[in-house]
Order: sequence, then structure tokens, then C-alpha cells
Amino acid sequence: MDLLVVGECLSNKDDGQPFHDGNGKTFKAMLRQVGIDPRQTTFLNVFPRTPPSRGNVLGFFGPKATAVPHLRMLKAKAYLQQEHWPHVQRIRELVAHHKPNLAVAVGEAAMWALTSETSIDLARGRVCYGMSDFPEQKVLPVYSPRATQMEYHKRAILIADLGKARRELDFPEIRRPRHLIHIEPTIEDLEHFFTQYIADAKELSCDIETKPGGNITCVGFAPDSEVAIVVPFYDKEKPDGNYWETAALEVLAWQWVQRVLHFGLATYGQNFQYDMSYLWRYNAIDSPHFTDDTMLLHHTLQPEMLKGLGFLASIYTDEPQWKFMHKKAGKDKSGKKDDNQ
Repeated sequence: MDLLVVGECLSNKDDGQPFHDGNGKTFKAMLRQVGIDPRQTTFLNVFPRTPPSRGNVLGFFGPKATAVPHLRMLKAKAYLQQEHWPHVQRIRELVAHHKPNLAVAVGEAAMWALTSETSIDLARGRVCYGMSDFPEQKVLPVYSPRATQMEYHKRAILIADLGKARRELDFPEIRRPRHLIHIEPTIEDLEHFFTQYIADAKELSCDIETKPGGNITCVGFAPDSEVAIVVPFYDKEKPDGNYWETAALEVLAWQWVQRVLHFGLATYGQNFQYDMSYLWRYNAIDSPHFTDDTMLLHHTLQPEMLKGLGFLASIYTDEPQWKFMHKKAGKDKSGKKDDNQ
């Protein structure tokens, strides 16, 4: 089996079969739209019954006092109740038995049951591995069709994620892009990188990170999708915060940054007007070969979608969700304000 679709629960109109109601038919139409035949797809639900109360999947969840011990909550104060634990065990056993190339977790509760993730907004569109019951099982969380009815702008996102599901059906393993990133260079490393990767490049991606006070903490350059270099200017491990040991070395590093931006390569960036203004205002470095902005290009194609860098990566790439690996979005005060959207 190549594709297994796991939903949350039956509705009152499912006639006892998963994805048989109006939302299910809508979802199957989306599958056909991206080239997946629903007739060759197996559909299951985490809870093979209608919710006992509240009209949605939260009816299976409740207070911690009567919940399954040591199990992560789905939402605040929403813990799986002990009488419904056999359903979660059952769906995990079925996934382990079927061993599909890809399991699509439709909705937050399905994602929680297969991966233990709890925020569909952060995890959707990102291929990941499943629980310890099936640690090598590839899972793709997506919005539920019910969610797209409540917030219609999510419909385009769901279709885009299902398009990614179609591409992932051909192989069972997760395939991540490979990158070589230089993160702690010397001046000699900068010159070597310029000669080896930039001198013969055709285009250039640039990105900066900042901290309050007009300080640029680092500047990154990527002449292609596999190789990049980060030029640091701030190091929190140093008593004075300076990455470069002397002012003379820092000047050479800034001169290298200027040389790269003036080299003549078509330059791209995400929300790059922000980067250009910082570079010019605080370091008098202009970007004469700026060509396109990925944020604006995406917004032109999909004006109803979010346009932050993390979101774009979930739509257009196979990168993991790196934005929230070590910090929560609300607590991360570094970088550009759109990056976590």
C-alpha cells in the first residue's frame, strides 16, 4: 500500500465509513485534483465512532484527572480519556500493520495520535516520522476538510500539502535536502568560499539576522541550494559579544560582504527590503543587484496564504520545521518579524 489516510473521527453523516460525509467527499475531490486516486487509498479514523459530546473530536478528551496517564494533551485541558485509549492503540497497530509509503494525518487529533505533535499550524506540510510504534513510518500532517470550511484560506494550503503527498508516495523514506553550511569562518575561509563557490555562480541568495539596537548579528549567502556560508558578527559566548577578535578583522569581514553584494550576481532574498535597509542604514552597504523577493513572489502567486519564510519552506521544500526546534515563535525576538508566520 502506498497511501494511508487517517482522519479524526466519524461524523453523523459518515454512515459508519470514514470520509463518507460531505467533508470526506470534498477531501477525495482534492486528492483527485493532485493526481491521487481515492479508490486506491485506504481511509481510517483514529476514533471509529462519532464523538460522545461537544460535536467534534474534543468529545474524546477531557480533564486530566480521568485521562490516560503520561499522555500528552491535545490542547489546553484536553487530555485523552481512559475509555478512548484503545482507539488510539488500535490506529497505531493498523498503521504499523499496513506499512504504507506515506500516512497522511488529517486534522490535529490524527496528527497527535500518529506523531504526538499538537499544533497543526506548525506541523502541517512537514513530512516526519511516526511514534515509537512505527518509528520509520513517514507521516504528513495536513488540515482537515472541516478546518478549510471554517477558514476557507486553508483550502489552498491543504491542496498544496496533498500535492506534496503525491510526490512522497513513490518512496517510503524521508528525503531531506543536503546542505553544506560554513558557520564559523575565518577571513581565509571567506576568501576560499568566494573563489570556490561565488566567483562562478549565476545568482545569490542573501539573508541577515538582527538584534535590537540596529545590530546585524550575521549575514548569510547561498550561491545555490546546497552550499551556504554565514558571516557572524555577534557571538553570545564572547564577553564583548564580538565574533571577530579584532576590529581590523571585522572591517575585513564587512568589506567581504560588500564585495559579494557588488559582485554582479542576481540577488534574491526573503523580505529583502528589510535586509537592504539594515545593511545600508547601519553599515553603508547597498545591494545594487537585488532582483527578486521570495516573499513578494509567493504573495503574488498565493495572496490568501501566509508569506513568512517558515511557511514558504513548508509549501515549497522538504525542509524540517527548523523555526521552532529551539524557540517558540512568541519568544523568539531575533530575525525578521515575518519569518515565523
